[in-house]
Amino acid sequence: MFSIHHRIILILLSLILVAVPALSMPNGPPGLQGDQLSTEIGCTCHGAGLPSNEVLVQISGVPESYSLATDYNFIISGDALDSYGAGFIFTDSGKGNFSWSDDVKVDYVPDVEGTIGHSLVNTDKSWSVTWTSPDSDLGDLHFSLVVNVVDGQNGANEGDKWNILSFTISSPDEAVSQEGEGLESRTISVGDYDTLFVQVEDPEAVEREHQRELAESYFNNGNMYYWPTLGILILGAIVQREFYEKRFGGGPPHLAKELAIPQAIKRGSLFLILLFAAVYGYQNWGRTEGILIGCLALWAAYGLYRTWIQAIATPKVKDLV
Repeated sequence: MFSIHHRIILILLSLILVAVPALSMPNGPPGLQGDQLSTEIGCTCHGAGLPSNEVLVQISGVPESYSLATDYNFIISGDALDSYGAGFIFTDSGKGNFSWSDDVKVDYVPDVEGTIGHSLVNTDKSWSVTWTSPDSDLGDLHFSLVVNVVDGQNGANEGDKWNILSFTISSPDEAVSQEGEGLESRTISVGDYDTLFVQVEDPEAVEREHQRELAESYFNNGNMYYWPTLGILILGAIVQREFYEKRFGGGPPHLAKELAIPQAIKRGSLFLILLFAAVYGYQNWGRTEGILIGCLALWAAYGLYRTWIQAIATPKVKDLV
């Protein structure tokens, strides 16, 4: 008998533990958690029970001071990075009255006067409600708004986040109430804008992009400076050779005509072909190709020049033996 009772107790305890996440209430938040108001302590079953500044809670259309028996349209919203949906609980402590259209998933929270909340999780994370001010001056009115954003996974969990926004609307004789566009645009908020709207770049992605830009810069600049530098070095080497050959070597070596003529024909033909290709390529292929083939044509022209000066050079003893 004891064993059966023991099992029944364990089953009941398990059901109670399973029911605890119902405090997250996708069909509406609880007004009380124990003997404390949810609008004061927040959604303790979500986000490890602590408020998060990552949740941006906003309410617009709030006047600085209220006029008696006047309707004010409040737009409530809350959001956080990578969130799936949101819910809220909002109270004026029973000083005025709330109303809303039939398509807005909002309802009064039981057991707590003047408190409303979501009846279904809202993936748009925004609600429009009308607050009607009291018909007599009740002094400054204090409001409390809690918005809970959820990740949509496994009920209430640490991936959910919430934040509390408290504010006061002054009594009619303390401030000038705004109207029209000024009232509609007046927004009260709490939370970190940067977390939601400013994307934090991955440091590794930033470094990869930096390295890619460096590689492209080295490639482009390397090609731009390499070929002109190579051309200058080759031209300098040719000038140096011609200078030292004439000054210290006695001029270019003699080349017999029976060798010079076939060589001149080959080099001359190559020069003409490359010259034509350079002009055609520069006009039709592209600037880079035209310059490259033009340099090869100049090299062929230099070879033709060397053949000519060697053919007209005075033969020396070693050339006649």
